[in-house]
Amino acid sequence: MVQDRADIEALKAREAELERLLAEVREHRAALEKRPKGKAAKPGRPLRDITLEMLEDAGCPLNSLLLASVMRPLQGRAIPATRFGTLSNDEASSYDSSRARPVYLCHGLMFDQGQAVKRFWARSDWPLAERIIGPMSGRILFLKGAAWVIRLAHLATTGQLVADNQEVLNYLAADQARDAGIQVKRGEFPHAAWLDVIKDAIGRHEAEDRAVREKAAEDLEGRLSDREQLFGSRTGLVSLPGSPAAWRSALDER
Repeated sequence: MVQDRADIEALKAREAELERLLAEVREHRAALEKRPKGKAAKPGRPLRDITLEMLEDAGCPLNSLLLASVMRPLQGRAIPATRFGTLSNDEASSYDSSRARPVYLCHGLMFDQGQAVKRFWARSDWPLAERIIGPMSGRILFLKGAAWVIRLAHLATTGQLVADNQEVLNYLAADQARDAGIQVKRGEFPHAAWLDVIKDAIGRHEAEDRAVREKAAEDLEGRLSDREQLFGSRTGLVSLPGSPAAWRSALDER
């Protein structure tokens, strides 16, 4: 009997909690129903325009994951991963049509074969060397992307940039700093100090990376069509006689 009484009291308490939650849901629903039904909200800016703007601001190729991660706190936009794949197809289709654009979204290109690295986005108005992905470019582009996010967080914190969610942008910047090997203390955001460390890390290898990319660009410019210089070689390249051994395509081994 004592156990039964305890069970009954527990059920009564649970019932009261559920009734309270139900009342809150009904109150929230009623408030939404009372809102005036005006015109539908205007859609946000096109993803293409935002991506082009972000690339121009960063000044280097950025990967899809980082772009989507920044868009959420900066623009208040949640971008599904599949949307960038659709954007890539749309941009190539636009290039192939008669609707010329002053600038296209394009991809990074592998330094040896000229194939697209589709996770990295670039702008068609950048020199080809700035869109080449060399052996050391992955790490350097990560560091440059991290520095860009930290600069955005600094501008938002100091009131020079309006962000949809400044706090989340700050924590995203801290994540980038931590991934760059910097010791990060929870709740502290020394943007300038983080940027100094990252600048030093970039400087150690940037010149060597640039030399490889510039040499690769000279080779690829003579071997890729204008379209392939934006969206990549579909089949890979067969190295010409005398090409450096490190640049040999897998197709050479046929």
